[in-house]
Amino acid sequence: MAENTSAMQFTCSSCGGQMQYSPEAQQLKCIYCEAEQPIPHVDGEIIENDYEEWVERETRAPFYTQGAQNQKVSVTEVEEHGGDALYEVTCKQCGATTTFDPHVQSQRCPFCDSPLENNEAHLANFWEPNYVVPFAFSQKKCGEAFKKWIRGKWFAPNAARKSEIGSKRFSGLYLPFWTYDAQMSCTYVGERGERETISDSDGNSKTIIRWYKVTGSVADFFDDVLVPAVDSIDRSILDNVTDWKVEAYKTYNNAYFAGFVTQIYTTDFIQGFEFAHKKMEEATRELIRHDIGGDEQRIHAMDMELEDKKFKLLVLPFWVSSFRYKNKVYQVVVNGMTGKVYGKFPLSFWKIFFFTLLMIALLVGVSYLSDLLS
Repeated sequence: MAENTSAMQFTCSSCGGQMQYSPEAQQLKCIYCEAEQPIPHVDGEIIENDYEEWVERETRAPFYTQGAQNQKVSVTEVEEHGGDALYEVTCKQCGATTTFDPHVQSQRCPFCDSPLENNEAHLANFWEPNYVVPFAFSQKKCGEAFKKWIRGKWFAPNAARKSEIGSKRFSGLYLPFWTYDAQMSCTYVGERGERETISDSDGNSKTIIRWYKVTGSVADFFDDVLVPAVDSIDRSILDNVTDWKVEAYKTYNNAYFAGFVTQIYTTDFIQGFEFAHKKMEEATRELIRHDIGGDEQRIHAMDMELEDKKFKLLVLPFWVSSFRYKNKVYQVVVNGMTGKVYGKFPLSFWKIFFFTLLMIALLVGVSYLSDLLS
């Protein structure tokens, strides 16, 4: 593996200027003469890493997991472990850890815009990403995408719905995600509830639920369960970004990162599996409810087993920004592949209050009409 200490520096063969990855052109583009250079793509089957094997290796000698975090290592040491090395720096203001270009005198944190100190940067070990999804949605479209998104939030205060974020305020950022595969089998004990309408001697009817004990088993293959490997952006936001296409995965190549910041993972692959396990467990519960059938379901016990566990590290493209409303900051991200916007926004108490009153009034009206007709 070649030494990677140039922080994604690529030189134009035409004028000697700096080249950056262009989402519009899907290749490297010189920031001076605009010459373009294609990025070689290596086709092949997506390769996964054996989870149990790597857990055993990290248990014996931690290198990529929590026990080895913040170790300053040589490139040779990293190469011997099959990983990679980059200069990284941790923002003293917000705590986010990102890659750092040692050739640039000053840089700013993409999360809080605080200045980063180059004397704090150091060469660090990290698991080299297996695959990358390159940017395809350009920065200049982000402002309009946000405006359309926030205008569609009817429950937001009217003033907040008029918020705007200029496209240049969106920072292009590659965020690391672990993906997990596993073969699941699960036995369960529960109850199936079936609604039944009965009438008394006076002709009054009511609905009851009769419960029946059930046992059974379900099985499924979980493929590419995504887990954010950072905490700098609200996990509840990142967990909702699921519109990634497997065919967009590209073999890891530094050229895709030219001109962009890459955040180093702060959640290792063992910690990430804990989040993945919870997602798999909830998905299994849904399978059990479907298997039980009926109108309602109760799950009393379940024994889920996961086999053939695999994982890999992806880096995914995001345009990141935020807006302020009444002294509170709301994070917003744009999927760098599709342009879809995700984030949190303020809610209007009065809009929700009057909407609730309207729903109650409609329910009362429907019930009243039903009684009249009967």
